[in-house]
Amino acid sequence: MNILITSGGTSEKIDDVRHLTNHATGRLGKEIAQALEEDGITIHYVHGPKAVLPKASNCQFYPIASVSELYTIMEKLLTTISFDYVIHSMAVSDYELDAATDEVLLAQTIAQYVMKQSFTTEAELTEIIKNSLFDSEALQQKAQKKISSKNEKLILMMKKAPKVIGHIKQWQPETHLIGFKLLVDVSEEHLVSIAQESITKNQADLILANDLTQISDNQHHALLVSKNGIEQRFSTKQDIAQGIKKIILSN
Repeated sequence: MNILITSGGTSEKIDDVRHLTNHATGRLGKEIAQALEEDGITIHYVHGPKAVLPKASNCQFYPIASVSELYTIMEKLLTTISFDYVIHSMAVSDYELDAATDEVLLAQTIAQYVMKQSFTTEAELTEIIKNSLFDSEALQQKAQKKISSKNEKLILMMKKAPKVIGHIKQWQPETHLIGFKLLVDVSEEHLVSIAQESITKNQADLILANDLTQISDNQHHALLVSKNGIEQRFSTKQDIAQGIKKIILSN
């Protein structure tokens, strides 16, 4: 049996010194992998740069940093290896860097766009300014190993990153996909609704729905959601790991 687990968080490079990342530790992915240390199970473990790693003899590790690196390795694995389950627990950035600029270059770029256009209303001017912000080549500073800290402002233009979870069933339709959804301080009804939207959109079989306010060192309240509603409730990472193990071994 082959299992693919993603864990930890992604990190988007600004320059050789600075990165944008999140607080994901990878502890849940680690617990799941360690629970699945069974004869006959091979785990392919894709993890972010800061993720804690499982001590499981049946793991093959694939380190990544950015969303684009995650996309590349996931496509390679899912188009070359048959997986019984994909457990996509990684906290993946919704955005990646498009351009890094400063206040002077940004102001100059907008001014040049405005001077070339004619407008008579605020709405027309707004559209011109908005369009100027899509010209990442004009905004981009020359590539630097470390962006100068002399500028008063460092302005980052972010663009939508690819949704890796949305490609998993495209790459391998027959696999079982368990996705993860994290929201913050929402009602259970809303959490379940968003999880079910993800099931439909990404062709997932199950979604583990979390609320950040219900996660701490000693607890991890989560709901395992199917298209029919709540299937199981968990209160710790260990409970989640054992619940997912039971699902996998029962099939």
